Amino acid sequence: MRMGERLDELCETAADEQENGRLKKSRHARRWALLLVVLSVAALAWSCVFHGTLTRKPVGFLTTNDAVIALRIGRGWTTVAEDKPYYDGWIVLLDAQGRGQVASVDEINGGDVLWSERGVFYGSPSRDYVTTDSGTQEIVRSSVRDEDVQRYELSSGALAVVKEEGTGYRVDSVHPDGTTSSVENAGVRGNVGQCGSRILAITDTERSEGIKSAAFEAYAAQSGGSVPEALEVVVQLNDFDGDVPPVLAVTPMGEGLSSYQHMFDCEGDVITIPSRKVESEREWLVLQRWDLPAGQRTIVPVVDEDGNAIELGEDLGVSDSEAIRVGNEYRFVSSGGDAFAVDTTSGQGRYLFSLDTPTYGPDGYLATFQVAETGVYALKDRRSDRVVTLSYRPWEGGQWRDIFTTRDLAYYLNEGYISSALDIQSFAVRPGWDGGAQ
Repeated sequence: MRMGERLDELCETAADEQENGRLKKSRHARRWALLLVVLSVAALAWSCVFHGTLTRKPVGFLTTNDAVIALRIGRGWTTVAEDKPYYDGWIVLLDAQGRGQVASVDEINGGDVLWSERGVFYGSPSRDYVTTDSGTQEIVRSSVRDEDVQRYELSSGALAVVKEEGTGYRVDSVHPDGTTSSVENAGVRGNVGQCGSRILAITDTERSEGIKSAAFEAYAAQSGGSVPEALEVVVQLNDFDGDVPPVLAVTPMGEGLSSYQHMFDCEGDVITIPSRKVESEREWLVLQRWDLPAGQRTIVPVVDEDGNAIELGEDLGVSDSEAIRVGNEYRFVSSGGDAFAVDTTSGQGRYLFSLDTPTYGPDGYLATFQVAETGVYALKDRRSDRVVTLSYRPWEGGQWRDIFTTRDLAYYLNEGYISSALDIQSFAVRPGWDGGAQ
């Protein structure tokens, strides 16, 4: 029996004690049973803490088992006794009824979590972790991180995490053979995403001093003419030799064009990113399409079925989207809960829906999102009492439907714990599970 399974069995035994108030003692071996109980409870004292349907364990004893979502709690601090920050961070694995396990993992800003075929991938400032049905692997990092940008499963099989470090990005990778590697990208900031086995950044020469010279050289060689004052650039952040990341595409900086994303659509060597274009004090949805072999970008206006441009604004945005390709469409939901579907070639687009719960005020919700081919998952945290609900809505038709609601995360979010209120920073759905569509 694996250690994780043994711990689960002991924790379940202790939970039965809590519910029943006593052990069922053997009629013929009462004394030995009592001794075993004492030993088991002593062993569990350091490893299992119960809050409702959640079992707290050391992170090394976590297993995915029946879990269908993994979530990261963090971003809280307070001063305790001394004038120093006190940080908290948690990884939580929940089944389809909202029951599960929780483990303490040191606070890291961003707290991104990825569930790939290799397992649940998450981290702390000094370690990365991969949790599977068999247990948890700990990978000690060569340097301390304090902010995650995004985690990716690459086509090479590597698990990679992009973090902010100083003025640039650092990419740490855990390869299938268990080895690790790191790549520094000093002086590079911007939108980050992946295409196959490459992690890319879309940036510009004004905020990314580290690639300024290489970008202007590439543009001069491409255009053969005068060089503008500022350029927009696609660079590769991983798997390269030298001190400067390779420049893959370059173009003059677009006026009024902006976006904040951590994932791209990737068709061969063409990447697409939803953006907003500001014209005459109004905002419109457009696509940036970067052809990497050609080294060039085109801007595709997004229009509805009547040929009208899709307008964005304060109540409708596309920033920080979770996205997936379904057929010819790139479907995405913004951090504000606004869902769209766009044909990446023609620009034919559709606004689909928005989150139907308030996000501001004492009765509002904090929400994070994940996407599947069939629809959108929303993890909603009610500000007033920290009740958490997992909901689902199909891309086409239908309404939001609650899968489970739990009060047990409130203890870790703000009740009964020493820190100030925490947030759910990120969550991921088990690959292949589509409980919302059932």
